[in-house]
Amino acid sequence: MKGYFASHFFNDGMFRWTESVASFIEDKTGIDMYVPQRNDGINNKKDNDDTITDIKISQADTKELKEANILFATLDGLTIDDGVSGEVMGFGLIKEMEEEYNIVDKKPRLIIGIITDMRWHGTGENHLYRNQMIIGKIKEHGYLVAGYPGDDSYKDEIVKLVNDFKAKL
Repeated sequence: MKGYFASHFFNDGMFRWTESVASFIEDKTGIDMYVPQRNDGINNKKDNDDTITDIKISQADTKELKEANILFATLDGLTIDDGVSGEVMGFGLIKEMEEEYNIVDKKPRLIIGIITDMRWHGTGENHLYRNQMIIGKIKEHGYLVAGYPGDDSYKDEIVKLVNDFKAKL
């Protein structure tokens, strides 16, 4: 079972959060997780910036996205990160095309969207808007897990979803 953890990890806070949550899921579920920030060949801008290209990033991440059974998509931030949005749509379309064209070796696939912004729980003007196409694609092929800052119970909910998915296979 392979996972892919999509996140906007380009600043210290999100880099640490991404590693923490991805490691928690790996430890509790035993899945083999691809976390792009761990791929120094395409994401170590400090030491490898002169060899990193947009094509290398696209090829490396797309390869892992194709091999994944579960996409974990981080939805926090000012908006949903562009890369995360692309990964959600790409993963959803892979699943849909495998089913539509009756691909024999299709993988069981699931998307778990993760949002921990407290404004998501608000109502009216206090509610955080997220792109409905991305949210819809996540719900169409999985679940949206809404956490709250300072409350880690959303991690246990993610682990339960993963273990339930694995049990059905």
